[in-house]
Amino acid sequence: MFSDKKVLERLKELDVLLVKADKTKPSKQEAINADMARYGRNTIPTNIIGPANPDAPSIILPEIIGPKDALKALEQAAQLSK
Repeated sequence: MFSDKKVLERLKELDVLLVKADKTKPSKQEAINADMARYGRNTIPTNIIGPANPDAPSIILPEIIGPKDALKALEQAAQLSK
C-alpha cells in the first residue's frame, strides 16, 4: 500500500508524517504495546491515521488494506482536519 504511486503522491500532498514502530527492539515493545492497546489493537500491522485536528477521532484501518482503502482514509482524515 505504501509503495502505490497514488498513495505516495497523496501522502506528499497532505504533508503526512509517517511513523513506523519497530517491535524488534525489546526496549520499545512495552511502549508500542501500550499505544496499540489505546486503539484496541494487539497485532501488527496496525495502521492508524491521526487527522491534523486534535479533536477529530483517529482512523484505525483494517489489518488488510489496499491502496483504495488508504486513499479513502486519507480523504476522510483531510475532511476531519478542516
